[in-house]
Amino acid sequence: MAADPLPHSIAYKWTKLINQEAFRRMGATLEIASFPLARRAALAEAGVIDGEISRIYSYADTLPELVRVEESVMDFTFSLFTARPEVKAQKLADLPANALVEYRRGVMVCENTLKPSIAPERLFNVSSTEQGLKKLLAGRSDVYCDIDIFVKDVQQSAKLKDEGKLRKLFDIATVATYPYFYKKHAPLAPRFAAILKQMKAEGLFAAYRKQAELPADSGQ
Repeated sequence: MAADPLPHSIAYKWTKLINQEAFRRMGATLEIASFPLARRAALAEAGVIDGEISRIYSYADTLPELVRVEESVMDFTFSLFTARPEVKAQKLADLPANALVEYRRGVMVCENTLKPSIAPERLFNVSSTEQGLKKLLAGRSDVYCDIDIFVKDVQQSAKLKDEGKLRKLFDIATVATYPYFYKKHAPLAPRFAAILKQMKAEGLFAAYRKQAELPADSGQ
């Protein structure tokens, strides 16, 4: 199964824990290989890999060679952050009219949500989560939009000056992602969905996220 090329990220560790247990219950051995998104899609379409660990619901619309598992594996929450104590917004309409707002390039939920509400001369993008947070903490922007779990990754791994000033304003969207199997493994999809649903009922998804969020030096 293919995953993102960030083996030390919270998202990677979380989905690895989930899938290791799910494949164990299915009586199968799991091997995870990391590739960039475009490379993953090409390999999956060609049947070189057996599937992908996590993609959005509509992914199957563009890759008919893949079969979606009809049970989500991980939800991504998109949020706005600030380091300015005077910014108290709880929705987009509450943001100050003169606020400088940034988002990570390629995060389309942030881009598509912000563009209709923020004047073009006050909306910018950055190349990485770390860059976005550093600019926020340095006072070079007022509000930053990204996936909250990626922000937490940077908070744990990067040395950010004045990191304590950073706080979440509010969430703008939550998007579910799903496992996908190559078509020859289609009979496994319903069984895998049932296993994931049972694991959620047992509270394992929440427990695995807490485990994945533990800092690397926590000793656990």
